[in-house]
Amino acid sequence: MARRLRRSVGIGALVVAVWATASGCVTMPEARIGRTVAWSPVTSERALTFLKRYEQVSNKASETRDPELIAQVESGPLLRATRAEFRIANRLDPDRTSRSTRARYTNQRIYIPDLADYPVWFVAVSDLADEGRTTVSLVVRSNAGSLWHMTQSVALDDDAQLPELVERNGKVVALDTGSNEGLVRSPWQAAQAYANLLMAGPDAPHAAAFHPHPQTARSHQATQRNKEQPGFTYDQKVSVVSVRALAVADGSAFVLFTLEENEELSLQDARLRFDRNDAVAAYTGRAEGDSYLRTSWVWQAVAVVPPKGAPDPRIRLLGVERSLESAKMR
Repeated sequence: MARRLRRSVGIGALVVAVWATASGCVTMPEARIGRTVAWSPVTSERALTFLKRYEQVSNKASETRDPELIAQVESGPLLRATRAEFRIANRLDPDRTSRSTRARYTNQRIYIPDLADYPVWFVAVSDLADEGRTTVSLVVRSNAGSLWHMTQSVALDDDAQLPELVERNGKVVALDTGSNEGLVRSPWQAAQAYANLLMAGPDAPHAAAFHPHPQTARSHQATQRNKEQPGFTYDQKVSVVSVRALAVADGSAFVLFTLEENEELSLQDARLRFDRNDAVAAYTGRAEGDSYLRTSWVWQAVAVVPPKGAPDPRIRLLGVERSLESAKMR
């Protein structure tokens, strides 16, 4: 469930797309008490209640650019990316001459795993009514005393289709993200392999594990240009933040994962110059730097990891988004 700010961000020769997303929802805390009543912290009704509240709160937060209001329904890297979007918007349009587009979510499908304890979570698939896109969102409640928060939201690629998930007694089946039983890689290994691929480039051994994706190619091209620029050194680190996985009918795994990318450009006899409308310049409030630039990005992805013995063992990315989380320039 996402509303995106699309911008070109220049870092020397680096030109990439920035997506800052907004997503979330809320319910009252429920303790796990007693053993005579079936424990059911997630129901379709409660999930839909949260999604309705998320739509209301996130639209209001986007309209007012309120970083505290959005925290009622989002958390983690997704929240930080949304707050970065608000900060950029405030710098680029301080008089609020342009209004945010209100998101309307339709055809919402809820997938609830049969979990034995906290944290509990569910996956929501929704159509953005006015944009012709489908989003996959992860909603989490960490403990009995906490509220629901959206922690991930990714738009599916135009040609991507949600796989048929395994259902048992009305619930989908959550997989152990650290286990590769029946899979070419465990869900966690798949996320880590993608992080390594982003760092190592298109000729890395991990490249053969994935179907090509435009976001991967753009990242590699931008990183290579940065490394070749004279006058500064470039460092990059990509790490896995979270992974969730659901069983698919054909034996594969439907995986949702979040990565965090940190980049640093250390300048030596060089100077960075940005258009003031650039997102990094807007976030930092600076159009030039002569010492360093440090940026953090959130990568959100949904993918299918094939079963062992599949004719095509490559992991297919169904949707990938990269969002600015923070930037600092001197």
